[in-house]
Amino acid sequence: MRIITAALTTGILLSAGYGGSAFAQQTLLAQVGGADAAIVRSFRSVVGRAPTDRELARYRTLMIRNGWTEADVRSDLGARTDYRKYRNDTGTRPTAAVRSAYQDILGRDPDPDGLRNYRDKIVREGWSEQDVRDDLRRSTEYATLTGRTASADRIIRRAYMDVLKREPDPEGLATYRREIIENGWEYHDLRQVLARSQERRENRRAVPDTEAAEMVRRAYLSVLNREPDEVGLRDYTAKILREGWTEAQVVRSLRDSDEYRAKNQ
Repeated sequence: MRIITAALTTGILLSAGYGGSAFAQQTLLAQVGGADAAIVRSFRSVVGRAPTDRELARYRTLMIRNGWTEADVRSDLGARTDYRKYRNDTGTRPTAAVRSAYQDILGRDPDPDGLRNYRDKIVREGWSEQDVRDDLRRSTEYATLTGRTASADRIIRRAYMDVLKREPDPEGLATYRREIIENGWEYHDLRQVLARSQERRENRRAVPDTEAAEMVRRAYLSVLNREPDEVGLRDYTAKILREGWTEAQVVRSLRDSDEYRAKNQ
């Protein structure tokens, strides 16, 4: 079991509303120990390895502060595209994963050597996009406080634009910057929070059925170069209206389809 640092314990105590008494700290330490054990089990079961310190901090915070269960952690890990494996995939998905990691972490497209190196690791060694992100965070290019802050701000802006269709406000920028830098949040985590926000619920109600269907149609035409079939139109329209999906999410889902891969081999 990893040692819990004083800074992390204090941060969780404050955010969870605990006082500073010895009893409160003992209670929290017991919660942390139980959460860490559940997170490790979840990672070994779903991802096939132990969590990194950053991943442990992310899910520890979600379990203690947000009331997540072990089942929630497992479900989240299974749904995340950044943990998917593309071993022996000769299509476009490994390259897209490397580009996404570079854009979020370093704010640029990968150089030819970096693209080739990380694509090989994904295809031949079973790396995921998350492994690429973690490796980029160990680079000297990312290491400075300015680099870490800029990376967090890029992730925040992308999530805000994808989900809320606007730039982040100063309060949101400061809050989520801390979550990313201190608690290991990624784009996926922030997008989930924004998708459940009151602002997003109000925006979602404002999308009429006809506009949702047109969003699906545009995504199909741009990705698959055809009109949506009946099932695809129905299912993706429902995701937009009921789950708050954006057009960008439909596009990403279509690019992950067998049909797209077959057309772009």
